[in-house]
Amino acid sequence: MRTRNLLIRIVIALLISQAFYYAADNFTVKRWNNNESLIVRVIQAGPENVMSPEDEDSYEMLERETVLQILSGNNADQQLTVKTVRLSGSGHDIKPGGRYLLVWDIFDDGNIQYSIADAFRVPSVAGIVMLVCTLLMALTGWRGFFALLGLGVSVVVLIFAMIPLIVKGWDSVWLAVASVFIISTVTVLCVVRHSRYRSVALIGSLGGVMGGFLCGALMVYLWKLSGLAGEGSALLASTLPFLNMRGLLLASVLIGSIGAVLDVAVSITASMSEFVDYDENIPLDRLLLAGLNVGTEVLGSMINTLILAYMGSALPMAVLICSAGVELAGIMNDPYIAQEIVQSLAGTLGLLFTIPATAFAFVTAESVRRSHD
Repeated sequence: MRTRNLLIRIVIALLISQAFYYAADNFTVKRWNNNESLIVRVIQAGPENVMSPEDEDSYEMLERETVLQILSGNNADQQLTVKTVRLSGSGHDIKPGGRYLLVWDIFDDGNIQYSIADAFRVPSVAGIVMLVCTLLMALTGWRGFFALLGLGVSVVVLIFAMIPLIVKGWDSVWLAVASVFIISTVTVLCVVRHSRYRSVALIGSLGGVMGGFLCGALMVYLWKLSGLAGEGSALLASTLPFLNMRGLLLASVLIGSIGAVLDVAVSITASMSEFVDYDENIPLDRLLLAGLNVGTEVLGSMINTLILAYMGSALPMAVLICSAGVELAGIMNDPYIAQEIVQSLAGTLGLLFTIPATAFAFVTAESVRRSHD
C-alpha cells in the first residue's frame, strides 16, 4: 500500500512539473518584452561559410542562412530569413526545431547583423526545478515542504531584498548580517522538530557564522584584499563606483558560510534532542560530550563539502592561472585565489565555532528546563 501511494505521488510530481513547464513556456513567450532580442525557432539552417577576415588581426567568422519563426514580440508567428554570424569555435551550433534568442546589431551604414545569442531555456529550467521540488515533497512529505519553504525564503531575501538594496547603496555587510539572521530564523523554524530547542539551533548557527565572519574579516585585513579580484568584481566596481567592494567580499563570506553552519547546528540539535527523548535524565556532562562528538563527526564531511564548493567555483580561474605557467607561490599570492581561500577558511572556522556554541547552548537550555520541572 505504501509503495502504491509513493508511486502515485511520483506520477503526480511528474504531471505537475510537466504542467509547470508548459505554463512557464507560454507565460515567458507571451511576456517577453526584451527590445534587444527575440525568441525564435529554427526552421532551417544552411551550411556555415567562412567569412573573409578584414585584416590579419580579425577573428574568423562563420555565416549561414537561417530560416526562423518568430515566437515573441509584435511579429510573432512570422517567418524571417536572415544570415546569422558567429565567431569560429564559439556561439551555438543551432539545430532545426530548437529555440534560441536572436539578437542584432545595426551599423552606421544601415546594415543589420544577426546572431544567435543563446538557447531559450526558461521553460526547461522551470520544469526541472519544479520536478525536483515536487519529488522532494513526494518522498519526504511535510518535512520536504518545510525545507523548500525555508529555501524559498532564503532566495526571496537574497534576490528580492538584499541584492536590490546593495545596488541602491545600502551597506552590504549589515544587509548580509540581517539576511543571515532572517534566513537562520526561518530555516530553524521550518526544520527543527522540537520547538523548545529551536533557539538552541539559532544561537549555534549565528554564533558560528559570526565567528567565521570575524576571522574572515581579519584575513581580509591582513592579506590586504580589496575585493576587486576577477573581471566580474572590476566590472561591478566600474558600473557602481559607490559600492564598497571590500564590504561586498565580507558579505559574501557571511552568505557563503550560513548554509553549512546551519546544517551543523541543526544536526547537533537534532541528535542531542534524540538523546534527551531516549533518556530524560541523561547527565548534562554526558549530553555535552555527545553533542561535541556528533559535531566533530559531521565536521569532517561538511568541511570537505564547503572547501570543494568554493574551489569548484574558482576552478576555471585556477586553470587559467596555471596555463600561464605560474608556480604554486604565484597561485597562492593571486588575489582571486586568496579571496576563495578566505571564504573557505572563514566557513571552516565558522563550523568549528558552531559545534561548541550549539552544544553548550543545548546543555544550558536543558539545564534550565530541568530546573523548572
